[in-house]
Amino acid sequence: MISKRIALFCFIALSLLIQAKSVFAQTHPNLYVANEDRQTILSKIQNEEWAKVAWENLQEKIDPFVERHQSDPEWITSRLAMYWKDGKHYTQCYIKKQNWDYGEGNAPVPTVRLPGMRTWNNYINVPLKDRIPFNESGDMLGLDRSSNDKVPVLVPYKESGHMITKNNKEILDLAEKASFVYWLTQDEKYARFSSDIFCTWLLGTYYMNPPLDPEMSTKGAGGYAPGGIMGYYDYEQIHDFLQKPAAVTYDFLYDYLQENTPKAISKTNKSVREVAGVVFKRFVDLGLIRGGKRGNWNVNGFRNILPSMLVLESNGFYEDKKGKEHYIPYYTKITTDHHEALPDFIKNFDDVTGLWPESPGYASGMIGAILQMGIPLYKSGVNTIGDNPLLQKAAMANLGWLDARGNLVVVGDMRGGPTDLSVFEDMLTYYTWEGDLDKAKKMASVIRNGIASGQYNRSEISWKGLCTYEPLPESSNELPFNRAAYSEHHRHLIMKNGNRVENGLMFTLYGGNKGGHLSPNGLAMQFYGNGYVLNPDASAYESYWSKDASYHREITGSNTIMPGYTKGEITINAMDPSVDASNNFYNTTETSAACSFADFSAAEKRRLVAMVRTSETTGYYVDIFRSNQSDNDYLQHILGDAASLRNKRGELLDFVKVDSISNHHHKAYSFFANPRKIDFSNDFTATWTIDKVSPSLNINMWMMGQENREIYLVDAPPSTLRSDLTPGMVNRSPQTTPTIIVRQNDNNAEDHPFVSVFESFNEGEKSIKKISKIAASDHFVALSISSQNGEKQFICNAIDDAVYQPKSDLVFQGVFGIASENKDGFQYLYLGKGKSLRKGNYCIEAVDGEVTAELKVVDGEFYYSADGTVRISLKNGKENEYKPGYNIRVK
Repeated sequence: MISKRIALFCFIALSLLIQAKSVFAQTHPNLYVANEDRQTILSKIQNEEWAKVAWENLQEKIDPFVERHQSDPEWITSRLAMYWKDGKHYTQCYIKKQNWDYGEGNAPVPTVRLPGMRTWNNYINVPLKDRIPFNESGDMLGLDRSSNDKVPVLVPYKESGHMITKNNKEILDLAEKASFVYWLTQDEKYARFSSDIFCTWLLGTYYMNPPLDPEMSTKGAGGYAPGGIMGYYDYEQIHDFLQKPAAVTYDFLYDYLQENTPKAISKTNKSVREVAGVVFKRFVDLGLIRGGKRGNWNVNGFRNILPSMLVLESNGFYEDKKGKEHYIPYYTKITTDHHEALPDFIKNFDDVTGLWPESPGYASGMIGAILQMGIPLYKSGVNTIGDNPLLQKAAMANLGWLDARGNLVVVGDMRGGPTDLSVFEDMLTYYTWEGDLDKAKKMASVIRNGIASGQYNRSEISWKGLCTYEPLPESSNELPFNRAAYSEHHRHLIMKNGNRVENGLMFTLYGGNKGGHLSPNGLAMQFYGNGYVLNPDASAYESYWSKDASYHREITGSNTIMPGYTKGEITINAMDPSVDASNNFYNTTETSAACSFADFSAAEKRRLVAMVRTSETTGYYVDIFRSNQSDNDYLQHILGDAASLRNKRGELLDFVKVDSISNHHHKAYSFFANPRKIDFSNDFTATWTIDKVSPSLNINMWMMGQENREIYLVDAPPSTLRSDLTPGMVNRSPQTTPTIIVRQNDNNAEDHPFVSVFESFNEGEKSIKKISKIAASDHFVALSISSQNGEKQFICNAIDDAVYQPKSDLVFQGVFGIASENKDGFQYLYLGKGKSLRKGNYCIEAVDGEVTAELKVVDGEFYYSADGTVRISLKNGKENEYKPGYNIRVK
């Protein structure tokens, strides 16, 4: 009986021990799937069309390489960038000025080549089939991305930028794909292909010591010493990418490699597991003491090393007792001198907005990175998503930065383009696994919207999607839509009127910043039409080290006034719809269906941008830009194949070519080519035409005249490197961007501002009929804008508290006001942070202080909206006070 009790006790103790260690019990694969998931994935491919197509696409990409490998196994491995030359299989490399300097030692096998430079160059690799096999010199055949000449150039190794890393990453990616296909099909031809690449890389890395940096150009000594930015196989630890496909490949090939160990690995007198452990632990150990402790460097650094952590054996396998369960807490719990762990860096997300404190491109990438790590951790029994509800808020916050086409706004260091919907796929996966159907449906709505808009094709996913993405539950494809979104940290406002490509209106207004990949862009604006930003911030530089980066990343690439303010605090003088930035990212009320505006100040600058809808399909933007200095340059970089200017009689203005722009306000003016000039101080209309689309798209800019003006037309650098951000890829690199500079000399632009009206329209569909100045004084401007449909708006703006009467029947006191009429007469009065607006017999005024309010007529009935108590007068003589409220019938 005693022996049975002892046996039972031992069984219970053993069971508890097994349960305690189950999180870190190591079986393979374990990153994205387990062996028991194979049938589920095969069923997904059979039953889900997107999965079937994705699987077919994967096979189509990988099969030609795998088939060739059966008869020519050296074709693919010989294209790895290695130190191939006999006697120069370097085992120790040295870095100087953040670039490769020289190597020493000679390993028994070729070692993996380090990149030649930290910085980018202007070249991309030629196709894989054209690359040099067994390349002993490291010189790479490349194509100049900024040139139309596509003849390959031999780029010296020490000038090769990231070509070495990208070459090896591309080949390791093929190994990764093939390893997944092997695991799913158990067809060993895929394993042979994948294994030959992986083992060549593994041994070539095993014999290479971490590079040394004697002069500490990377802010550290290299080797195994802590500190600095250098990784194991890149001069920036956040670019130490090669370990990621290698870890996945190892995970899928794990059992195959134990049974088919290459002779070269056996000669080390170590098992595959031991050699792999040495290599992956090097990446992890160096990653934990290098890179950056905060911001995207911290998160991206973890994203690189986490797969290496997760494929390691348990602690007991290694002499130093540092295995998988040792390393994971450095991401999930333990903050060190070199890296913040998840509980600390997640605090970077704003509690109110859910946004990361960097530019939109970097910020949206951070939530994606965290979720990308969360899925394999979940598979290993560590739930980092459910314990952090702020992650869902952060994922949804990215939607606030999207235009009607689903592209991110371009501000700061970024390229723009669609938001990464893998964020929502990963959240859908997590909620499905957790059984939270309601939240899964929310994620499905975002994914369906991306599919419906053409921004996302689920069948183009990678093999990872086949492993983890779930069938979409029933849901709508509608996204939350907000008229205004403002981030105090980013000093950035988005306003929308509608969110459809064909008729949505949108503008952004923002101040400058420095740090967090935000830019000293001045007090800048962008406006939209046909779903595209029509005057984008320039973002066509190749890298931070490119010669033209000073143009793109500084104020010269933005639509603003120079010189003066570039970065710093801004003041919101008025905004409607308004956003309570201390509690919300979005507006919670809206005053008018037709009107919205914002008025920002920054140092000596003050800018009001308004958006006015004139029909379901038409509208325009008003830009009133003041600058309290005598000499100012107003810049607009507008998309187009060509630009032309006409006076108010419709006559073309005759520009004269000049050698350069005199009195540069910034060194990056040197990038403005082919300058043409005219002295012109009257009203004019500039037109940019995009002929690369049909019907052609036109953008008009009307500008009110002021004294002492010179106008320059210049060819600015390209607007973008991307093919999907501009209509017909206009102004994409290497094309230039037609840009206007309106210079106002010895004429203070606070009292005599730059006043513009912008309209975009397809050929033959121009809406605005006439624009004219009604009145202008030191602190006040009034315009009249007539449309083809019979509407007419009288627009007023003031920067003081005076009462203005620009017309006998028009009286205004406030920041912004619009009196609108149509062919039937009165249409609406809109008062933006003001005391009174009267047109004829109609009046809306604040009872106390200032209000933002509207009085409109709909089908013969009057309605008002107001954020304070107002007094309303109608044509019939009625005059009554009304409490705050929105869209309330006037009785």
